[in-house]
Amino acid sequence: MPNDLRDTGRAHAWSWPLEDWDRMWKPSMWLRSPPEPHSAHIFHLLAIFALASYANVVANLVLDDIWHIPFNLGVLGVAILIARRAGTTWTSMGLRPDRVLRGVAVGGAVIVAIGLGVAVAVSIPDLRDLFLQDRLVDKSVGWLLFQALVRIPLATALYEEVLFRGIMFGMLVRRYSPLIAGVASSLLFGLWHILPTLATDPLGDVDTTVAGLALTLLGAIAGTAIAGLGFLWLRLFANSTIAAVLAHVGTNSMSMLGALVVIHVL
Repeated sequence: MPNDLRDTGRAHAWSWPLEDWDRMWKPSMWLRSPPEPHSAHIFHLLAIFALASYANVVANLVLDDIWHIPFNLGVLGVAILIARRAGTTWTSMGLRPDRVLRGVAVGGAVIVAIGLGVAVAVSIPDLRDLFLQDRLVDKSVGWLLFQALVRIPLATALYEEVLFRGIMFGMLVRRYSPLIAGVASSLLFGLWHILPTLATDPLGDVDTTVAGLALTLLGAIAGTAIAGLGFLWLRLFANSTIAAVLAHVGTNSMSMLGALVVIHVL
């Protein structure tokens, strides 16, 4: 198992050299196969997805929000150990220390852009209803701040991005092209959101027939899968999963802060 975080991975059957990782965001790289394809340690990958699925059930149906942070981070730690046991390098998970600053810069730019968009939407009266979700209107300022600044960044963004854009993509791209690995990991990300959609959506304005519910779930799967591809591109552009983590924080937390302003200030 490699211990040198600067290792490109060639010596450990991870055939993508560092220079390829730095340009994997370019379309010219998406259909390329690994120079030395290696079995993707499918059983390790299945074990990680099974663990995440079990944790998904516990987090959504058993635990209160405040316990999501230690629980999800603990599950993520186990997933990283399994991935490392399978030979996964830090480079392939997008966790190289020498790419952190680039990840922060790329992800920070996304947060600023999303924040400006939310600020504009909040300033327009006709758009404020977008932030008035039923599950948020009766929540306190403290609860909304905890969600936006603590739980979402740690128990959602960090957890999901390292799990799907870091570990799962990094293991799949060991054998398949970046495009196939990206679509597969993003589809798993979409399927993983079926339970959260059922658990958090009150379905008050949704057709609750079998067909209506199926359309709702298909929409959730498709939407989160597409979002996953967007987060993956940012992760590859920066060659750092930190970029995807921050972009995910911006997407979720900024809307929560917008709801706070609309509900408690305006």
